[in-house]
Amino acid sequence: LSVDEIKAQAGKGPQSKRGVTKIDYGMVVSKDKHGSRCFDKMLENEARMCGEWAVFYHSYSAAALLYEVQAAVAAVLFRFKSSFAVMPRLLLKGFNDIPDAATLLTEFKKMKDRDHNPRYRAVGVCGTSALLADDSEAPAKSVFLMGYSVGPLTGVLENLLVSCGFPKSKVNGLAKEIVKLSQEHGLDSRGYGGKGCKSGRSGHLLQIFMKRELVDRYVYPAFPFGVPDTSRNPLPKYLAGNGPIKGQVRIVAHPAIFMKATYVRMYVYSADPTYHSMREAFQDKLTKLLDPILGSAEARREAAEGIFDGELPSWYTTADQSDKAKVHNAHK
Repeated sequence: LSVDEIKAQAGKGPQSKRGVTKIDYGMVVSKDKHGSRCFDKMLENEARMCGEWAVFYHSYSAAALLYEVQAAVAAVLFRFKSSFAVMPRLLLKGFNDIPDAATLLTEFKKMKDRDHNPRYRAVGVCGTSALLADDSEAPAKSVFLMGYSVGPLTGVLENLLVSCGFPKSKVNGLAKEIVKLSQEHGLDSRGYGGKGCKSGRSGHLLQIFMKRELVDRYVYPAFPFGVPDTSRNPLPKYLAGNGPIKGQVRIVAHPAIFMKATYVRMYVYSADPTYHSMREAFQDKLTKLLDPILGSAEARREAAEGIFDGELPSWYTTADQSDKAKVHNAHK
């Protein structure tokens, strides 16, 4: 984007507030002190970044532990700043066939089960294009406290650890330690044989900022079930407008892009106030739990090969990256 384009977007203000006459957090969030504070922070982030970045919101609940583990692994291996956010997708295999939104749309025509198709779910996440919009499915202000989730989770954590290159002999024990650690920090882990959070609020919102020039490549506007919504094409132009901005999107969460802060920046907000306040400490202990298992250069290489489907990128190094990934999150 040119300097003038960036200034023009900054002048239009936060994406979620464009064309909105009244700021309304909804009946549930507006009555909740912690929830309202989280929404305040997200809008502050939008105001700070709206010049160069488009923003999307991904709501989730039961998948939280998987996302956190993926973030910790990415911190150890790839210097991902896991104190700021989770990693919604980490394994590269599915992205070899579906690397971008255009390819996903082509393949979508063959998927009778739509965005529930395993190939789709391996690369795509659902989201909304505005924090305050009353979208038809899972609007952020309606689902934040309890989250949004689909699909069974039995064995998913163990399978993820195996796919990430952890020794099979250690996977079951490691999974139990991860669940125990999550419970100690207030993260709902019922889907993995653990306990729920004390507040009963298992929802999370991942705030995803993407450079405007990348949106058309990795995001498409959608109706429920991932059906394309052509009325909002081209999406970058729609998001750059005066609003009001609304509607679902589907995002190809390519890890090679999502791990680079020059392309994508993310912040996570948890509805449970205990976990929200303890998340950085949880990530620190989780990376320390994984670090000894990935303690040698050979183990880290094997894990990286598992994540990148056998072919390591030229920039990869076998050095432990966990210390370099540690940055305090001042925007939570």
